Amino acid sequence: MSDIDVNARILALWNRRAANSVDEWEELYRLVFPLLMRTRLPDDYRDSARRSALVGDFFQDKALLNAETSKAGPLLNVHALHGYLQNYAIDLLRKEHDDVSLEQLREQEGFDPPATPLHPTQAALLREAGIDAAEALRSAGRFVANLAPPELGYLRHASCAEDKAEPISRIAGRMAVANYHVMAKRLGITRSKGETYRGYEQTRIGAWLLSTGAKLHPDWREELATLILLLCRQVRLHVTEAE
Repeated sequence: MSDIDVNARILALWNRRAANSVDEWEELYRLVFPLLMRTRLPDDYRDSARRSALVGDFFQDKALLNAETSKAGPLLNVHALHGYLQNYAIDLLRKEHDDVSLEQLREQEGFDPPATPLHPTQAALLREAGIDAAEALRSAGRFVANLAPPELGYLRHASCAEDKAEPISRIAGRMAVANYHVMAKRLGITRSKGETYRGYEQTRIGAWLLSTGAKLHPDWREELATLILLLCRQVRLHVTEAE
């Protein structure tokens, strides 16, 4: 089976896992295990036996046990599972070191998941603008963690969709959101025809962009697009928080 076929099969089995048969659960684990064993993890999981146990625990907790109760949307890319496992590993380490903050733990481990999903030229673009990409990524994570479920849904399935974006109205209908256009405009994902950056600082995303040190100006178009890339990375990873 080619890598493309394997990935497609993982997506199919993961997204319908509540209805999987015993044989399908075994197949999913067999396909997912080697993928997750390649995940970049803290040094605590350098030992292959401990890494293997972590993958097994993750599969049990995040795939098997919550298959019928998870409120997470569909998995769109198998590589997102690397981020889910990284977050799971960090959560376990925080419990082991309950007197250490997340930032301290990451510094001690020399590990800062999720990895900044930027090309070196994009990271350099932010650096030249006086913005640290790693800090912007952490800031995006904090921003996403404070979003309401409908706002997260708008970003995940529309603005940050990896495949075909869904209309905001359809997402709102599925989540039973009234006055969805008001929430979408306040978030900053819909703009009236002809609107420029003026007033965008009053939206939630606009305020976040400013907090990173960016400027809402046409000359900053590339830098702003790069920051939105980081924001969308955190949106896709945040699914683990909803499980």
